[in-house]
Amino acid sequence: MSILLVIPNRKLDKLIEKFQSILPDVKIQVWPEVSDALAVEYIVAWQPPKGSLAPFVNCKAIASFGAGVDSLLQYDGLPNVPITRIVDDNLASDMSRYVLTHILAYQHRVELYVKQQQEKLWKPKRVRVGNKVTVLGAGQLGTASANLLQLNGFDVSVWSRTAKSLEGITSYAQDDLARAVSDADYIVCLLPSTKHTHNMIDHAFLSKTKKGVVIINVARGEIIDEQSLLANLDSGQVAHAILDVFSIEPLPQTHAFWQHSAITITPHCSALSNVDTVTRQLCDNYLRLKAGQALVNTVDCDLGY
Repeated sequence: MSILLVIPNRKLDKLIEKFQSILPDVKIQVWPEVSDALAVEYIVAWQPPKGSLAPFVNCKAIASFGAGVDSLLQYDGLPNVPITRIVDDNLASDMSRYVLTHILAYQHRVELYVKQQQEKLWKPKRVRVGNKVTVLGAGQLGTASANLLQLNGFDVSVWSRTAKSLEGITSYAQDDLARAVSDADYIVCLLPSTKHTHNMIDHAFLSKTKKGVVIINVARGEIIDEQSLLANLDSGQVAHAILDVFSIEPLPQTHAFWQHSAITITPHCSALSNVDTVTRQLCDNYLRLKAGQALVNTVDCDLGY
């Protein structure tokens, strides 16, 4: 049995070194330079190119290299084998701090004062009002963000497929989306990318929000309909958008988001996996697969997460 890495456009030397330190006797192959396709029974993949998984007919499990699995589930001809993902407590901590940081920065007009410094202006302004946050998605990342916001004095709600029980936090379920977003000052998107969430934040969605809402997307770019967001920013229905994820990454230099004064862009950096944590989880599942044991952090392909 060998491990195959299908992770294009990345330098993998450090990852391979980590794998070999834990599994010194296991052969690590890197797509597309594969010497023995039939030996591959465990694939670690991230955004696998079309057709890249087809030759590995003995594959018994596929592991996402990150917390998201949308690029795997969208792969045409995905083998009918267990799919796993990374679950990293550090990701949840980093994500929640990113969300809190950007909300506080917006409230306290940090971006304005950076511009004023460049122009040598001295014009203090009051902190922006608005303290209600709705987090879309109540998985590991959404729950962590909701809890940290609540601990910092925000009035927090969560919306998810099924109702949750979180202390001090209002929970809305599937049919209550309009209620969940209607009075929010900030809407934080931490939903998985599925067929149900594609372009979910569109003109109809934004029309249900209060005027002047701030949208924060740290989930997946395709959850937001870009043209609807731009139109609602221009009309003032949305006061600002903080975007860490995009439908095309890196964001093309010609994209309208770059020049929009009401958009804050970060380069998909809100929560980056630690290579040691990731490798340990991947190697643990490899050993479980080899021993015939149940894998951890498996994905429900029907739900998409």
